[in-house]
Amino acid sequence: MKNILVWILFAIPFISNAKFYQGQMTMKDSSVKTGFIEVPDDSTNKKVKFRLTEKGDTEKIELENIVSFIITNDKKEIVKYVITYLAEFKTFSKTNEFKIDSKLSCVKVIREGKINLYSAWFVSAGYGALGTPISSTSGAIYLNKTGNNYALNFWQGPTGGFVAKIGEFNYIKSMVKKHFEKDCPKLIEMVTKELIKEKGVIYRIDLYEQNCGN
Repeated sequence: MKNILVWILFAIPFISNAKFYQGQMTMKDSSVKTGFIEVPDDSTNKKVKFRLTEKGDTEKIELENIVSFIITNDKKEIVKYVITYLAEFKTFSKTNEFKIDSKLSCVKVIREGKINLYSAWFVSAGYGALGTPISSTSGAIYLNKTGNNYALNFWQGPTGGFVAKIGEFNYIKSMVKKHFEKDCPKLIEMVTKELIKEKGVIYRIDLYEQNCGN
């Protein structure tokens, strides 16, 4: 089974050594910019840096003007990013209400299909010993259903990785229920502890696409 921490770490771009990658940016006006793109160091950054040439002048483009962009990473892989709103379930809601952020975010595409999976990454600043400034990067996976202009929190592991700890599977089961109870209730019973251990948390989406929807 793929450890969930591996999934989240894989999903975070790790921009501590930020650089410009060759790529293309699709704009809201349907135009396409071809050049070099720097992936933001935080999904909630308001702008994406773009250059026509690798060492050329830098243009800071507002997220609201971008639909998506692709880059070719150091492994020569094409990686896609989209601009969307992120949403979180309300903590004490009994009806699975959620709140959509009013600001756009830049997220990495993990997979596309009937349901899209995106990853977001966030930098938190603080202070360490003797008041030394420090920062840490965390990640979360979001689910986007066709037709929605937002992505809803799907996985943010309580322990950082899937291990046999009390409450871990209950959390997974509760998220399946929140996301799929209305349009695919049978999926809730399909997700078992044994299946998650064998296939990993992301397999929930495979189950949905195989057994639910049109």
